[in-house]
Amino acid sequence: MLLGACSASLNTGGGGQGGATGIGGSGGAVTLPACPAHDLTFAVCIANDTEPATSLIETHTSGAATIEAVGSGATPGPCLYERVIGAGGRPSHWWFQARAADNRLWTIGVQGLGGSTPLVSRGDVVTLAVDWKVICAGPANCWNDGLLQLSDAAGTPLLWARSQPMFSAAPPVAPTWISCTAGDYVCGSGDTFCDMRESNVIATVNGSSMTLPPYGSASVGGYFVQVTSFAAGLCGDSMPVFEAAAAKASPTTTP
Repeated sequence: MLLGACSASLNTGGGGQGGATGIGGSGGAVTLPACPAHDLTFAVCIANDTEPATSLIETHTSGAATIEAVGSGATPGPCLYERVIGAGGRPSHWWFQARAADNRLWTIGVQGLGGSTPLVSRGDVVTLAVDWKVICAGPANCWNDGLLQLSDAAGTPLLWARSQPMFSAAPPVAPTWISCTAGDYVCGSGDTFCDMRESNVIATVNGSSMTLPPYGSASVGGYFVQVTSFAAGLCGDSMPVFEAAAAKASPTTTP
Protein backbone atom coordinates (compact mmCIF):
# COMPACT_ATOMS: atom_id res chain seq x y z
CA MET A 1 0.00 0.00 0.00
CA LEU A 2 1.33 3.42 -0.86
CA LEU A 3 1.85 6.07 1.76
CA GLY A 4 0.56 9.55 1.13
CA ALA A 5 -2.20 10.76 -1.13
CA CYS A 6 -3.45 14.05 -2.47
CA SER A 7 -7.18 14.03 -2.08
CA ALA A 8 -9.22 15.61 -4.84
CA SER A 9 -11.36 17.42 -2.31
CA LEU A 10 -12.93 20.29 -4.19
CA ASN A 11 -14.35 23.30 -2.42
CA THR A 12 -17.30 23.82 -4.69
CA GLY A 13 -18.69 26.56 -2.48
CA GLY A 14 -15.88 28.90 -3.47
CA GLY A 15 -13.08 28.03 -1.06
CA GLY A 16 -12.87 26.82 2.50
CA GLN A 17 -10.99 29.95 3.53
CA GLY A 18 -13.75 32.36 2.55
CA GLY A 19 -12.96 35.04 -0.01
CA ALA A 20 -13.69 35.48 -3.68
CA THR A 21 -16.90 34.19 -5.09
CA GLY A 22 -18.59 35.12 -8.37
CA ILE A 23 -17.42 32.09 -10.31
CA GLY A 24 -18.49 29.38 -7.88
CA GLY A 25 -18.51 31.63 -4.81
CA SER A 26 -20.60 31.83 -1.69
CA GLY A 27 -20.81 35.58 -1.09
CA GLY A 28 -21.45 38.64 -3.24
CA ALA A 29 -20.87 38.62 -6.96
CA VAL A 30 -17.14 38.94 -7.54
CA THR A 31 -15.66 38.33 -10.98
CA LEU A 32 -12.57 36.16 -10.87
CA PRO A 33 -9.67 37.07 -13.15
CA ALA A 34 -8.95 34.92 -16.16
CA CYS A 35 -6.63 31.99 -15.54
CA PRO A 36 -3.23 32.48 -17.20
CA ALA A 37 -1.48 29.89 -19.32
CA HIS A 38 0.68 27.64 -17.18
CA ASP A 39 4.00 25.96 -17.92
CA LEU A 40 4.61 22.82 -15.89
CA THR A 41 8.04 22.89 -14.27
CA PHE A 42 8.18 19.41 -12.75
CA ALA A 43 8.00 15.84 -13.97
CA VAL A 44 8.41 12.31 -12.66
CA CYS A 45 8.57 9.61 -15.33
CA ILE A 46 8.18 5.88 -14.65
CA ALA A 47 9.33 2.94 -16.79
CA ASN A 48 10.59 -0.62 -16.40
CA ASP A 49 12.49 -3.11 -18.52
CA THR A 50 9.64 -5.56 -19.17
CA GLU A 51 6.79 -3.30 -20.31
CA PRO A 52 6.46 -0.68 -23.04
CA ALA A 53 6.65 2.81 -21.53
CA THR A 54 3.04 3.54 -22.31
CA SER A 55 0.58 5.05 -19.89
CA LEU A 56 -2.15 2.75 -21.21
CA ILE A 57 -0.66 -0.31 -19.49
CA GLU A 58 -1.68 -0.78 -15.86
CA THR A 59 1.29 -1.60 -13.65
CA HIS A 60 2.03 -2.05 -9.96
CA THR A 61 4.94 -2.84 -7.69
CA SER A 62 5.54 -2.52 -3.97
CA GLY A 63 8.28 -3.59 -1.61
CA ALA A 64 12.02 -3.62 -1.16
CA ALA A 65 14.23 -2.63 -4.08
CA THR A 66 17.95 -2.13 -4.63
CA ILE A 67 19.34 0.91 -6.41
CA GLU A 68 21.48 -0.32 -9.32
CA ALA A 69 22.31 2.97 -11.04
CA VAL A 70 22.03 6.69 -10.34
CA GLY A 71 22.76 9.67 -12.56
CA SER A 72 22.28 13.33 -13.29
CA GLY A 73 20.82 14.66 -16.51
CA ALA A 74 18.71 12.85 -19.09
CA THR A 75 17.11 9.57 -18.08
CA PRO A 76 18.30 6.47 -19.98
CA GLY A 77 15.68 4.59 -21.94
CA PRO A 78 12.04 5.39 -22.74
CA CYS A 79 11.09 7.40 -19.67
CA LEU A 80 10.01 10.77 -21.03
CA TYR A 81 6.58 10.72 -22.59
CA GLU A 82 4.07 8.15 -21.45
CA ARG A 83 3.99 7.27 -17.73
CA VAL A 84 4.66 10.80 -16.59
CA ILE A 85 3.33 12.81 -13.68
CA GLY A 86 3.80 16.46 -14.62
CA ALA A 87 5.37 17.62 -17.88
CA GLY A 88 6.19 14.90 -20.41
CA GLY A 89 8.97 14.94 -22.95
CA ARG A 90 11.55 16.89 -20.96
CA PRO A 91 14.99 15.63 -19.93
CA SER A 92 15.26 14.80 -16.26
CA HIS A 93 17.54 16.55 -13.81
CA TRP A 94 18.37 13.27 -12.06
CA TRP A 95 17.34 9.62 -12.28
CA PHE A 96 17.80 6.22 -10.71
CA GLN A 97 17.24 2.58 -11.58
CA ALA A 98 15.97 0.17 -8.93
CA ARG A 99 15.67 -3.63 -9.07
CA ALA A 100 12.36 -4.37 -7.35
CA ALA A 101 11.06 -7.48 -5.63
CA ASP A 102 9.32 -8.44 -8.88
CA ASN A 103 12.80 -8.47 -10.55
CA ARG A 104 11.83 -5.66 -12.90
CA LEU A 105 14.34 -2.86 -13.30
CA TRP A 106 12.47 0.36 -12.72
CA THR A 107 13.77 3.64 -14.16
CA ILE A 108 12.53 6.83 -12.53
CA GLY A 109 13.44 10.27 -13.85
CA VAL A 110 12.91 13.54 -11.99
CA GLN A 111 12.74 17.08 -13.31
CA GLY A 112 12.42 20.07 -11.02
CA LEU A 113 11.52 19.44 -7.37
CA GLY A 114 14.28 21.59 -6.00
CA GLY A 115 17.48 20.50 -7.69
CA SER A 116 19.59 18.04 -9.63
CA THR A 117 21.16 16.07 -6.76
CA PRO A 118 20.00 12.43 -6.67
CA LEU A 119 18.42 11.41 -3.39
CA VAL A 120 19.76 7.84 -3.49
CA SER A 121 23.06 6.07 -4.11
CA ARG A 122 23.97 2.89 -5.92
CA GLY A 123 23.56 -0.09 -3.59
CA ASP A 124 20.92 1.54 -1.37
CA VAL A 125 18.09 -0.69 -0.26
CA VAL A 126 14.85 1.26 -0.52
CA THR A 127 11.11 0.75 -0.68
CA LEU A 128 9.62 1.45 -4.09
CA ALA A 129 5.88 1.61 -4.67
CA VAL A 130 4.25 2.22 -8.06
CA ASP A 131 0.51 2.15 -8.69
CA TRP A 132 -0.49 3.12 -12.24
CA LYS A 133 -3.76 2.65 -14.05
CA VAL A 134 -5.84 4.42 -16.67
CA ILE A 135 -9.47 5.39 -16.19
CA CYS A 136 -11.47 5.55 -19.42
CA ALA A 137 -14.99 6.80 -20.16
CA GLY A 138 -14.80 5.78 -23.81
CA PRO A 139 -12.13 5.01 -26.41
CA ALA A 140 -11.00 8.64 -26.65
CA ASN A 141 -11.54 9.76 -23.04
CA CYS A 142 -8.83 8.36 -20.77
CA TRP A 143 -7.01 9.81 -17.78
CA ASN A 144 -3.88 8.65 -15.97
CA ASP A 145 -4.27 7.71 -12.32
CA GLY A 146 -0.79 7.20 -10.91
CA LEU A 147 1.03 7.18 -7.60
CA LEU A 148 4.74 6.69 -6.89
CA GLN A 149 6.68 6.70 -3.66
CA LEU A 150 10.34 6.02 -2.92
CA SER A 151 11.39 5.64 0.71
CA ASP A 152 14.77 4.99 2.31
CA ALA A 153 15.70 2.01 4.48
CA ALA A 154 14.32 3.76 7.56
CA GLY A 155 10.96 4.31 5.88
CA THR A 156 11.41 8.04 5.31
CA PRO A 157 9.82 9.14 2.00
CA LEU A 158 12.36 10.57 -0.45
CA LEU A 159 10.25 11.07 -3.56
CA TRP A 160 6.49 11.10 -4.08
CA ALA A 161 4.30 11.91 -7.07
CA ARG A 162 0.56 11.73 -7.74
CA SER A 163 -1.65 12.10 -10.81
CA GLN A 164 -5.37 11.93 -10.06
CA PRO A 165 -8.45 12.59 -12.19
CA MET A 166 -10.73 14.93 -10.30
CA PHE A 167 -13.57 12.40 -10.25
CA SER A 168 -11.35 9.66 -8.76
CA ALA A 169 -11.42 9.01 -5.03
CA ALA A 170 -8.05 9.10 -3.28
CA PRO A 171 -6.54 5.74 -2.28
CA PRO A 172 -7.82 4.57 1.13
CA VAL A 173 -4.64 5.39 3.03
CA ALA A 174 -4.58 6.66 6.63
CA PRO A 175 -2.75 8.26 8.19
CA THR A 176 -0.98 10.22 5.48
CA TRP A 177 2.24 12.19 5.67
CA ILE A 178 1.30 14.37 2.70
CA SER A 179 -2.07 15.68 1.59
CA CYS A 180 -3.49 18.32 -0.72
CA THR A 181 -6.88 20.00 -0.54
CA ALA A 182 -8.53 22.82 -2.44
CA GLY A 183 -8.50 26.39 -1.17
CA ASP A 184 -10.25 29.43 -2.62
CA TYR A 185 -11.02 29.77 -6.28
CA VAL A 186 -8.59 32.31 -7.72
CA CYS A 187 -9.33 32.39 -11.44
CA GLY A 188 -11.74 31.13 -14.06
CA SER A 189 -12.36 30.88 -17.76
CA GLY A 190 -15.37 33.20 -17.68
CA ASP A 191 -16.93 31.15 -20.46
CA THR A 192 -20.72 31.09 -20.27
CA PHE A 193 -20.95 27.51 -21.54
CA CYS A 194 -17.73 26.09 -20.11
CA ASP A 195 -16.76 27.78 -16.86
CA MET A 196 -13.53 26.12 -15.70
CA ARG A 197 -12.22 27.42 -12.37
CA GLU A 198 -8.91 26.89 -10.58
CA SER A 199 -8.28 27.08 -6.86
CA ASN A 200 -5.29 27.39 -4.59
CA VAL A 201 -3.84 24.15 -3.22
CA ILE A 202 -3.35 23.67 0.52
CA ALA A 203 -0.39 21.30 0.88
CA THR A 204 0.24 19.61 4.23
CA VAL A 205 3.48 17.70 4.78
CA ASN A 206 4.41 16.15 8.12
CA GLY A 207 1.92 18.43 9.86
CA SER A 208 3.11 21.66 8.23
CA SER A 209 0.69 23.40 5.85
CA MET A 210 1.08 26.04 3.17
CA THR A 211 -1.28 27.49 0.60
CA LEU A 212 0.18 27.36 -2.90
CA PRO A 213 -1.17 29.22 -5.92
CA PRO A 214 -2.19 27.17 -8.95
CA TYR A 215 0.95 25.60 -10.44
CA GLY A 216 2.97 26.84 -7.48
CA SER A 217 5.87 25.39 -5.52
CA ALA A 218 7.30 25.78 -2.02
CA SER A 219 9.32 24.08 0.70
CA VAL A 220 6.86 22.50 3.13
CA GLY A 221 7.64 20.24 6.07
CA GLY A 222 11.14 19.42 4.86
CA TYR A 223 10.10 18.69 1.27
CA PHE A 224 10.07 20.65 -1.97
CA VAL A 225 6.50 20.45 -3.27
CA GLN A 226 5.12 21.36 -6.70
CA VAL A 227 1.45 21.18 -7.72
CA THR A 228 -0.90 21.93 -10.58
CA SER A 229 -4.32 23.11 -9.35
CA PHE A 230 -7.69 21.83 -8.33
CA ALA A 231 -10.12 22.67 -11.10
CA ALA A 232 -13.89 22.63 -11.23
CA GLY A 233 -15.98 22.51 -14.36
CA LEU A 234 -16.65 20.17 -17.21
CA CYS A 235 -16.06 21.21 -20.81
CA GLY A 236 -17.30 18.61 -23.26
CA ASP A 237 -15.02 15.59 -22.89
CA SER A 238 -12.41 17.47 -20.90
CA MET A 239 -11.84 16.45 -17.29
CA PRO A 240 -9.29 18.11 -14.98
CA VAL A 241 -6.43 16.03 -13.59
CA PHE A 242 -4.64 17.10 -10.42
CA GLU A 243 -0.90 16.43 -10.28
CA ALA A 244 1.66 17.00 -7.54
CA ALA A 245 5.12 15.83 -6.55
CA ALA A 246 7.43 16.19 -3.57
CA ALA A 247 11.11 15.47 -2.98
CA LYS A 248 12.97 15.46 0.33
CA ALA A 249 14.78 18.76 0.66
CA SER A 250 17.96 17.34 2.21
CA PRO A 251 19.46 14.15 0.75
CA THR A 252 19.86 11.33 3.25
CA THR A 253 22.71 9.84 1.18
CA THR A 254 25.30 11.11 -1.25
CA PRO A 255 25.47 9.70 -4.79
